[in-house]
Amino acid sequence: MRWTIDSKEKAIEMLKNGASISEVSNTFGMSESSVILLKYTKIKNNLERVKCEICGKLLKQISVKHLNGHNISLEGYKNKYPNSKMITEYRDKIYKSFKHPNKGKTYEEIYGENDAAIKKQKISEKQIGREAPEMAGTGITGTRKDTGMFARSSYEANIDRIFSFENKRIEGEFSNLNNRFDLIKSDGSRITYQPDRVDVDGLFLIDSYLEIKGYMYPEDWEKICLFRVQNPNKKLLVISRDKEYCDINYSELEKKYKDKIPLWEDSYQNYRKNPSIYQINYIEPEIEKFFRENYTNRINNSIIDEHIVFIAKKCVSYCSVRLGKDVYIDRVSLMAISDRRPKSRISTGKYYYELWEIETHDKEKYYVTNQEKTTLFYCYDDKCLNRINEFFKENNNLNLKYGPKEEDKYLHIDKSLVESFERKDILKRVEDIFTHKAIPHIVKKIELVYTDKTKKGALNDREEWKIDIGIEKYEYKLTNIGNATMEYKLIEKISEL
Repeated sequence: MRWTIDSKEKAIEMLKNGASISEVSNTFGMSESSVILLKYTKIKNNLERVKCEICGKLLKQISVKHLNGHNISLEGYKNKYPNSKMITEYRDKIYKSFKHPNKGKTYEEIYGENDAAIKKQKISEKQIGREAPEMAGTGITGTRKDTGMFARSSYEANIDRIFSFENKRIEGEFSNLNNRFDLIKSDGSRITYQPDRVDVDGLFLIDSYLEIKGYMYPEDWEKICLFRVQNPNKKLLVISRDKEYCDINYSELEKKYKDKIPLWEDSYQNYRKNPSIYQINYIEPEIEKFFRENYTNRINNSIIDEHIVFIAKKCVSYCSVRLGKDVYIDRVSLMAISDRRPKSRISTGKYYYELWEIETHDKEKYYVTNQEKTTLFYCYDDKCLNRINEFFKENNNLNLKYGPKEEDKYLHIDKSLVESFERKDILKRVEDIFTHKAIPHIVKKIELVYTDKTKKGALNDREEWKIDIGIEKYEYKLTNIGNATMEYKLIEKISEL
């Protein structure tokens, strides 16, 4: 059973009147431990609830998690329902009385000098290469070359591009058509408000003011509300991703126009990262011009071998994503290559096992290897070199050819059959078995004589294939019946003629 609000109230009343724990337990069918918990944790105080103004639910606290279900932020809820309680008095009292033992202390005071330094370094490394959140004030300000308009963010610049694309007129922040308005707050103080744009030709609404927001701060929403109340004859439209505040959803505009507008700005291509295509009278620094002309994709133009370029890109990606730094590759050299794992079978993967050393323009060295699996190449710094070298110790043959292996050669299968037969896995299995068993014949025909569907998730169906070598007395069959669906075995039979 579970407590209800009604049963809790009655049980607490009985306990107050001197009823024993066992008596209350028998009355409500609850365990004695539940009654003890009710008595000594003062659950009566927890009967207090606050009401969610959106769904009407009674809660101990209106949390961010609950508001996410309504697609509204905590600040947005507070602004929309300023008189609504967010937390019960009982819980609020507990929170205020709680004192964290480490509050106000430095990392050095909590962990000590050495451990604090390690912890700070780890925190710092995690932040490298990460984009700043929307609230961090990272709007990219500047006059864009393609629109000729000053924009305080990439959002504003993209809205300008939409108007240009649709051949509609828009006025910017400093236009004569875009006025600065005086607003009076509820406390009588005076503030000013300047809309971002004016929709002159009515792409959205003729002569309407546009407010373009990546993130809606409380003070911004306050200005918008005051403007609408104090200027009822003027129309203000909010363009934002936040559905709670927007009149025009920026995400929908992005879906519609992003692929149509080549210079659309996003986190990958923008005014800050690509100043040469956005900034008016941009003069490229000599060092950047040198790298752009001599290092295609950050790799020295002298490196043209496709596989070596592939290896170099692994290093560029590792440095950019893992370390948050840009590198330019000068040299890529093969240190070791092996056709087998140490004390193991010959590699049957797409590549041999390779180890490459990479040197950057600033003389730093990195290492790329696929020693774990032939198709997976990973980049490491020089701290890992000793561990990587253990794999190739006494297991290095520089006479082997690096890069993808040549296409499979079929020495035991007729050439016309190789070209016409669709099941390459069956061809490969037949070739491997004939090679392993040293069968000298050439396969002329492979025919499926039996098949049976297996459970969902099995690699293959149950199958039996007839192998014809063109000699009557030799009869071969390839089958996975009785085995795992991926395990085919050859059945050989020689008949007397």
